[in-house]
Amino acid sequence: MDRWIGPSFEDYLTWEFWSPYSVAALQKLGHLLLIIVLTWLTLRLRKIVVSRVFALTRLDIKQRKTLESLLLSFTRYAIFIVAILTGLSTFGVNIGPIIAGAGVVGLAVGFGAQTLVKDLITGFFIIFEDQFSVGDYVSINNGQIRGTVVSVGLRATKIRTWAQHVVVIQNSEIRISENYNRERMRAIINITVAYETDPADVEAAVNRLSARLQREMPHLFLRNEEGEVIEPPQLYGITDVENQALGAKYTVVSLVNDQHYWTACKEIRKALLYELKAYGIQVAYPRRIERMESEAALR
Repeated sequence: MDRWIGPSFEDYLTWEFWSPYSVAALQKLGHLLLIIVLTWLTLRLRKIVVSRVFALTRLDIKQRKTLESLLLSFTRYAIFIVAILTGLSTFGVNIGPIIAGAGVVGLAVGFGAQTLVKDLITGFFIIFEDQFSVGDYVSINNGQIRGTVVSVGLRATKIRTWAQHVVVIQNSEIRISENYNRERMRAIINITVAYETDPADVEAAVNRLSARLQREMPHLFLRNEEGEVIEPPQLYGITDVENQALGAKYTVVSLVNDQHYWTACKEIRKALLYELKAYGIQVAYPRRIERMESEAALR
């Protein structure tokens, strides 16, 4: 019978037997610890670099914060993936098939999720070009959706309507967007009066309301660096003389602060009606005129 050749039980209890394994394990742990330290330093360094780079740009603070958050999130995932693959390689795991498999899975997902990829690309350019930001009042796709932007993400945008409903729209579905919050807005107020009204009376009424609103509500109007109102409420002129045969349509315009746009429009309308009434000018309304001729005139 052949004699068993191999370490005995006593050999397992000696340092000479375990020393090679211990040294190898310590080396692996040292490499793993080094990877963890380098990953931590890289995460900290990326925050400093991203902050310094965006600080040098001329982007708006809301746009800069949004892009910083997205870039930090993307780089965090990338750094963690590289660190995990490096750690597996340190312990002898062949990461080649893992990378190849991830590439095949990513390609399959890309073909099956083209809309998602389109949403991500569109969302990135919406944020990068600062088409709108959180808190802006927007109109999407020619008024299909109107409301205040709640959040802007890479995949979808959330908009809260006037009725407080939150509408989630995929970024790829946003074709036309109107932003009502870009420092300045022009309030455009139309009103129709009878043809018989003297245009000078309408202009005098507008001048009176302009002076009163600038005195009582100066915060509504856009001002220059010297504090002067850039474009106070003023009569733009007669913009329509047919107007469905109701009368002459006059337009009043004014440059206002974007955050007070709706309030400014409301106050200008109210003041305009008040001043027209004070001048005895009636707002036009549908009417029918009957003309009677005597029998003698018909003969």
